[in-house]
Amino acid sequence: MSNQQEEQDLQKFLRDVDEITNLIQGLNSTDPAVQEKAIADTEKRLSSVTEREEKECRHRVDRTLINTRPSAKDLPDQEGLTNPERFMAAVEKDAKERARRRAKNEALANALKEQGNDAFSKGDYAGAVQKYTEGLKKQKDMPALYTNRAQAYIKLQEYEKAVLDCEWALRCDEKDLKAFFHMGRAYLALKQYSKSRECYLKILEMDPDKEKLCKDCMNEVDLEEKRQCEEEKATKAFESGRSRAVSVTQLLQKLSRPNEDALFYVGGIQLLTDAIQDCTEQTLFRTNNGFSIINDNEVIRRALHPELKSAAEVELSLSLIPLWRAVCRGNEENQRLLLTHPYVNTQLPSLLLSEVSEIQEQCLALLSLYAQTEHGRSLLVRHLDLTKWLQTLVSFVNVFDGRASLAMDLLTNLTMEEKFKIQCRIKLSTGVLPLFAQLLAVDCSWVWADSSL
Repeated sequence: MSNQQEEQDLQKFLRDVDEITNLIQGLNSTDPAVQEKAIADTEKRLSSVTEREEKECRHRVDRTLINTRPSAKDLPDQEGLTNPERFMAAVEKDAKERARRRAKNEALANALKEQGNDAFSKGDYAGAVQKYTEGLKKQKDMPALYTNRAQAYIKLQEYEKAVLDCEWALRCDEKDLKAFFHMGRAYLALKQYSKSRECYLKILEMDPDKEKLCKDCMNEVDLEEKRQCEEEKATKAFESGRSRAVSVTQLLQKLSRPNEDALFYVGGIQLLTDAIQDCTEQTLFRTNNGFSIINDNEVIRRALHPELKSAAEVELSLSLIPLWRAVCRGNEENQRLLLTHPYVNTQLPSLLLSEVSEIQEQCLALLSLYAQTEHGRSLLVRHLDLTKWLQTLVSFVNVFDGRASLAMDLLTNLTMEEKFKIQCRIKLSTGVLPLFAQLLAVDCSWVWADSSL
């Protein structure tokens, strides 16, 4: 059945419900004129239904013998058509039967919805769509079936169908927040950014308590729109032959060669870092698979291990972290890609425990770059278990070089994140407060030493 036909059927169903409700209210009216009009309208409606059924029967092959002389008992009860009480009883009986059928269909639809939810939770999105569709055949005006199917369509990247299902849900319930939420996600995937924002603003208008959710969603829309604009601009720069843009792509091609000497990669990475001066080069690094070329190279990955075996590996590690900083400075999408890269995510904490103080300092500088912005702090808290780092970071405050100020700035900025403070409460009481006390004791000894001079 086409979507247009489904919509027509639903609208007809809703009109029928409204019409029958009005008839029942008229029959129950104490005004004789209103009651008489309701009876006439009801008889007219019943006659039209009978005529439609007879018309449909003409198109069927029916070999039933028709009785041309019906008995009196086969004739309609004329008194029932004219007596308001008997007619009302008939209407109420019909309404109860309809309610019974609706309750049965609703139970079947709910059961199919649960089956669809189970399929969705297992990653069987096509199976979920099938169950939700079967449920809608039982009950067409259940918003949850439309929004759940929209969510499954989004997983299947069928975004137009998801939008359509959300529209159907809103026809059933114009205040369905889930419908606006999934519609916003579908419009984002379709790169219709204004429509996506409108959905989240509508949610905020109806439920101000969803302010944080809407803010996060609209930030995601802004970042995606910004990413698209950056990539279009970078493509134009490369196609126009801009020197640094061309250099980035050429250097990445050379660095993609596997199993070269560590110093070969050191030189290439340093040249690449110098070439990345603004957002255009950062974007070309991303669109030319820079993260995979660099971070998936076995020789380079060994440089991320805390137990470095050679001076060349130390040099490679010291060249790699400044590249990451150059690529991620002010670029939210690159920050996300670096921090969610599986190997980087697991090895980055170990760099803080490196035996080389310069590597520790470079790592702290990279983390401090993230912590300078709300988006960067959110990424750190979301993707890294910072509670495991807390004691290490505090220990750096006691050193007498650049690591101390970097660690202090990092901790100061992270305390602006409520989630970070919550995560660290237990750690603060069990592991870090004793270290703070030790640091204070050291600071006090220095004060007494200075005052005695």
